[in-house]
Amino acid sequence: MLIKIKNLRLKTILGVHAWEENIDREIIINAEIETNQVTSHASDNIDDTIDYDEIIFKIKNLVKSKRFKLIEKMTAEIMQEIMQDKRISRCKIEVDKVGVIADVDSFSVTLESYGS
Repeated sequence: MLIKIKNLRLKTILGVHAWEENIDREIIINAEIETNQVTSHASDNIDDTIDYDEIIFKIKNLVKSKRFKLIEKMTAEIMQEIMQDKRISRCKIEVDKVGVIADVDSFSVTLESYGS
């Protein structure tokens, strides 16, 4: 089963330059989370699946609680947080930093990880 989180929009401080330390940047997070956990198809029980609400909560807390200089580091830590759930067999994360460069909508980093 594939669970997708599309266009989670958050504001955070992100950047390496001193002038970026006081600017809330918009970031957009997209995730694909794959699991073999399919008992929820029959049970209709939240405990039998990956709770996307819980994942979104974890992402929001991580982004708000830490200051990142690089989007690469932020993306890697989001991935680590999500992959703690051993029921997840694969996860692909894309984080966009919006309005970074003139004439460019966003700059993004994508990571993919496979569970053990």
